[in-house]
Amino acid sequence: MANTVIINGDTRKFTINENVKRYSLIDVGFVKSLKGNFIYEHPLYNESPYNAPTKLKMTINQDLDHLTMVITDKNGLQKVNIFKNQQLKPTVELLNFILKDLIEREIIKPL
Repeated sequence: MANTVIINGDTRKFTINENVKRYSLIDVGFVKSLKGNFIYEHPLYNESPYNAPTKLKMTINQDLDHLTMVITDKNGLQKVNIFKNQQLKPTVELLNFILKDLIEREIIKPL
C-alpha cells in the first residue's frame, strides 16, 4: 500500500482524500475485511457485468491513510492495461466515471 497510486497504464496519480469517512466508503460499496481494511471491487464491463473482462480493485487500510488501486482481469489475478487498447475505450470511460464519483464523494483525490 502507498500514499500515492497510479493505475497501470494511466498517467494520473491519486491519493486518499483527507476528508474520507468510513461510512462514505461503505456507501459506495467498500466492504470491510477481517483485518479491518476496506476493499472495493467493481467490474468494468461494456454490456454485461457478468461477462466483464476487467475489474477495478481498491484497498484502503483501516487507518484510512494507505491505498492500492489496480485494474485486473476478471479473475483478479493479472494486472491489465486498459489504456493501450482502443477497443477498450468504453471501459476507460466507465473507469473515469467511477473515479469521478469517488473524487466527488471525497474518498480519493487527484494529484
